[in-house]
Amino acid sequence: MKNIIILINIFIFGISAIAQTDSTKSNKKILVVPYPSMMYFSDADADLARFSRLDEPKLRNQMRGKLESNVYHQILASFDAVSLLSATSLNGEEDLKRVYAASQYYTSNAISKNKGLFSSNLFRKKNKKQTFYVNDTATMVGEIQDPNLHASLYKKHKHDYILYITQFEINTSNKNTIEWMKQEYKRTYVMHYNLWDNRGKLILAETLILDTGGENNIKDISEKYLAEMAQKLKEILRSAIK
Repeated sequence: MKNIIILINIFIFGISAIAQTDSTKSNKKILVVPYPSMMYFSDADADLARFSRLDEPKLRNQMRGKLESNVYHQILASFDAVSLLSATSLNGEEDLKRVYAASQYYTSNAISKNKGLFSSNLFRKKNKKQTFYVNDTATMVGEIQDPNLHASLYKKHKHDYILYITQFEINTSNKNTIEWMKQEYKRTYVMHYNLWDNRGKLILAETLILDTGGENNIKDISEKYLAEMAQKLKEILRSAIK
């Protein structure tokens, strides 16, 4: 009898835990658009490719895929989400090509002199030791300028928002021979993102910046750094989308 009561309690606890998880997940749907290949800038590809045992084109392709995967899975934990890069059953690749073809790129300071207009105001840099921070100056904006495409995407995906990763950068600090041998040099990972509503209104445009160590293996980079940036992006979206 005692064992039965324990099992019932476990069952009830499990159900309530599931209900709590479901209740915290938003019913808003986000369409995830990864950055186009031409919007990737890195001074580290030769080193990363060598240590990851990949050629440079394959490294760049994997970097894009791993960032998209980290972002998509983090968002999926809190929202309904569709990634155009991986939505093969929905012909997402064709939609992605149409988005890129219709996009015009410019920096956020070209559309507003009011600093903070498209900012979440989260993770601002407060001291020099802070390794992750966000700013909204000179963020790359990718605007889909075809209103018919917005309507077409909505008819197909029924999304509330488009998360557009517009640019990704890897910048290595100046390193000398001793720093290289000891792998004590630093790298900075920079992700530009926009959040648009399904009618093409810009909600957020920010740059996520993460100062890191000198890892050269893409698997380590994905697990340590891309995952952290994706998690922080999810926190920003949870704050912005009600």
